[in-house]
Amino acid sequence: MTRIHIGYFAGFKSRNTLLLEGDSDGLRALAETFRSLAAGTLTAVVFHELPFMKVHHGVDLLAVRSTDDRGIRRADAENVFLWERTAEGWQDSAEKIDVLTQCAQGHHYLEAADDNVVVEVSRGEYGDGWWRTHG
Repeated sequence: MTRIHIGYFAGFKSRNTLLLEGDSDGLRALAETFRSLAAGTLTAVVFHELPFMKVHHGVDLLAVRSTDDRGIRRADAENVFLWERTAEGWQDSAEKIDVLTQCAQGHHYLEAADDNVVVEVSRGEYGDGWWRTHG
C-alpha cells in the first residue's frame, strides 16, 4: 500500500520538525501532489486527508499555492500547520522528492526562506517500527 507517515516532532535533531517518510510509491504520490500545486491544478491541499497519508500526533496540514514563498508555520493550535509555497517552490520540492524515489535510503529538507518548522522528507531511514514507537 502506498503510504507516507507524517508527524511533528519538537526538538527532533535539535529542531522542530515535520517529518514525512514514505516508500517509493508514496513519495511519487506526494511529488505529484506538489506538481499539482505548482501547476495550479490544485490551489490547496489538506495533507492529512490524502488517502496515502498515515497521520501521527494529530498533524493537521494545509498546503497552498501562494504568490509569496512563505514556507511552513504553525498555526495557533497545536500540530496545525500552514504551508505556503510558490509554483516554483512546489516544483522544487517535487524534484527533491523525485530523487528520493531512486534511492533506497535518504532524506531532503524542503526549505523556504521564512519556515519556522523544518520539513524533512525521508525514505528508508525510520520504518514502521520506529513510527510505532515514536509516532
